[in-house]
Amino acid sequence: MDPFALAMLGLLVGGILWVILVGKFSSRRGLEEAMGWKSGREVMERREALDAEDVNQMIAARNARRRARGEREVTLEEMEYKVSQELREQRERSERYLADRREQQLNDRDLQELLEATNARRRARGEAERTREQAQSEFGARPESSNPGPGQGSSPSD
Repeated sequence: MDPFALAMLGLLVGGILWVILVGKFSSRRGLEEAMGWKSGREVMERREALDAEDVNQMIAARNARRRARGEREVTLEEMEYKVSQELREQRERSERYLADRREQQLNDRDLQELLEATNARRRARGEAERTREQAQSEFGARPESSNPGPGQGSSPSD
């Protein structure tokens, strides 16, 4: 083997071993300290501590305003309970809205299917097709654009 290639290979192996040994026996924590990086756990702990400090400051400021007005102070537990209640109410409203929306979509789909079947029969008999507004008026549903009451509109002919 060429002496130059052998020397280069030796330097490469020696460099790799040197880096490994320096990393193993160093008292520093490597890139975390050299670059100022923190572990995920340390970052989360710091954020939680800052959040707790922020909440305590906000409650202290709120209680100072309440004391100035002559009202009783609010504790952290009371605030947490109030927030959890409001979140629960918000979730319930969202669930009701989504359920109503699903129900409306099902009703719209049923009406569309009924309208398609009715219009197919009316076309076969040579009669004019029924519009969505006429069907909604006939069945007492609210049309999307206006709000006629039940019984308004055309009478059923099918």
